[in-house]
Amino acid sequence: MTTPTHFDTAARDWDQRPTSVQLAAVAPRLLAQLPLSPADQVLDFGAGTGLLATQIAPRVAQVTALDTSAAMLDVLQSKGHANITPLCGDIFAGLPGQYHAIVSCMALHHVADTGALMQAFADALHSGGRIALVDLYAEDGSFHGDNAAKGVQHFGFEPKALQALAEQAGLRDIAFTEILRLHQRNGRDYPLFLMTGRKP
Repeated sequence: MTTPTHFDTAARDWDQRPTSVQLAAVAPRLLAQLPLSPADQVLDFGAGTGLLATQIAPRVAQVTALDTSAAMLDVLQSKGHANITPLCGDIFAGLPGQYHAIVSCMALHHVADTGALMQAFADALHSGGRIALVDLYAEDGSFHGDNAAKGVQHFGFEPKALQALAEQAGLRDIAFTEILRLHQRNGRDYPLFLMTGRKP
């Protein structure tokens, strides 16, 4: 999925990166569009150091923070949220349960088979469960720069193509809104989408 060496090496200072600081704005905007209940179980896919998980945890019963980088999850665990369960592994190896919501921020572009990922999300949701996924609109590959070293599999996404994959997986009511524009060191701004949907 990702290149563990890059993320493991970067984990300690991850939250201080300019991109991470900007991404802090995502959680409140995502939560404004994701109905959650105190009894909910939520999966944060590609949770990293907990940008989303730590904001969602106070609103729900449990957050499972899935990531392939143990070092990133160690940083998350050090933040001391009792109802966040770190899970180091690959989503395609199976999940411990089902969820009322699946969230993700800037992880989709690290997964080669997006269709299989959408199917894994659909399979992991309870009936009526929701997705709220944040990633890059299609870009020219300049966002990361060193794409291979950072495990980049896609230069963002075209909403129509992503919607088709989600619908093939059985998800419905797919919608896209621009949630943030990230300013990169190359001087350019890159728009991010929030993709929402539900499992019937």
